[in-house]
Amino acid sequence: MAGYFTRKESKPGMILIIGLYFAALAYFLFKLVRMYEPSRAQTYAPVRKSLTTFAVITVILIILTIVNACVCTNNFNKGLKPHISKRKLESEDEKVTMTEMPNLAHGPVPSRMTID
Repeated sequence: MAGYFTRKESKPGMILIIGLYFAALAYFLFKLVRMYEPSRAQTYAPVRKSLTTFAVITVILIILTIVNACVCTNNFNKGLKPHISKRKLESEDEKVTMTEMPNLAHGPVPSRMTID
């Protein structure tokens, strides 16, 4: 959805998406703090290291995603939308190669090298 709203330069849509990112960030921070509460320490003891690693990496990536979404939103109405929306495919061959996987039923591609 963020990609769609970015291509359409929809500020309300991007604000909604950024709000969802903040909700996801709050959820992971909540789970991370909850894992270390004394009343739940025994519940998470066997998996504390791996869940902490996962949560910290996720929090970092969500923060970077929020920053990227804010930069994209800030760049709205600066001239990129006409270039994206006017791009037309030149030929039918280009349309096929853009949407479909190549047909390899005839065997491997002959230009590839083989290892003996």
